[in-house]
Amino acid sequence: MPSTSSSMATDDAPTTAARRLDAPVDLTLHVGTGKAGSSTIQFFMRDNRDALARLGILYPRTPGGGRHGLLGLSAKPPEEMTASPEWPRQKQSDPLEFRRFVRRRLVREIARSGLPRVLLSDEVIFGSSPATVRNLAAFTRRIASSVRLVVYLRRQDSHMVSRYQEGVKVGGLARIEDWADRDMSQLYDYRARLGFHAQQFQPAHIAVRRFERGAFAEGSLLQDFLDAASIDARAADLTPVADRNASLDAETVEFLRLLNRVRVEQDGAREGQIDNRDLVARLAPASTGPTLTLPADRLDAVMARWAESNASVARDFLGDASGILFREPRRTGNTTVVQRLDPARLDHFLALAEVDERWEGPLRRLVEDE
Repeated sequence: MPSTSSSMATDDAPTTAARRLDAPVDLTLHVGTGKAGSSTIQFFMRDNRDALARLGILYPRTPGGGRHGLLGLSAKPPEEMTASPEWPRQKQSDPLEFRRFVRRRLVREIARSGLPRVLLSDEVIFGSSPATVRNLAAFTRRIASSVRLVVYLRRQDSHMVSRYQEGVKVGGLARIEDWADRDMSQLYDYRARLGFHAQQFQPAHIAVRRFERGAFAEGSLLQDFLDAASIDARAADLTPVADRNASLDAETVEFLRLLNRVRVEQDGAREGQIDNRDLVARLAPASTGPTLTLPADRLDAVMARWAESNASVARDFLGDASGILFREPRRTGNTTVVQRLDPARLDHFLALAEVDERWEGPLRRLVEDE
């Protein structure tokens, strides 16, 4: 990566290389939300990159092979960027130079493709900070003649418990009942979030979709996404992709959470910045028990809090006069509110996980204490 100079650009100032394209493109931006089929969509786009190009659509490689994670990461203000779990993997030291590097390469890839449309997908954008969204919106104005936003919304109660599991996968330490006490309004006030994105991106169209199987076009998430992104193609005619969501059962999540604690306390790992991807891949095939959730009254309270916001989204963004945003009930089968790892089962998990031997003693004591 090029070296930096003392005359660093301001946080959202354009660089010469990424100022604008000679021929601005029609941009479709899939902004999430996370835990709403994003990984499946992204790997489908990746595996059909050549087919999309034949339709005049570029699915770039610069921001990531599947998920365009560098898009959202590079838009963050420096202090947010360096606190992100993805930042250590970049092996860079200067956030603003990293941003310029990513954008220069992306603009170059778009220009060289000669394609009139570009599709970008990064699910973390929907819930990103206002500063991040503003930075990204400013960048899109330099490269796009028009912007189309695609957003999938999932029931807040179901999304929340799924999001907790994802947090543990990257080094979360809190128990679910404590984690759920956090203020999540920045993400779950869907009406306010959609309004903010509309204000910043000034899109020609916002395609808001329900993340419910009964709402998908032809019952297919992938066909539904193609329709939402205004891509004239049949999912059945393209290369298929397997469901990318590796869900863990309640006991496996608790094992992973306690292992995170040991790594933070014993090895100085940073909470929320632990790369457990290989470990999750080893644990997932044997993770067949009930999944962790919260008591029904707490989940009911979550949905009640956002009832008015959801009704507004249904009316204003989906044209549904009933004001009913989500039509399918939350999942209740094969779930549990018990977050506990049976000490007698620890050896089973140690064998599956193949953890470092120096963590076994502290982990065993922690499981017995808990």
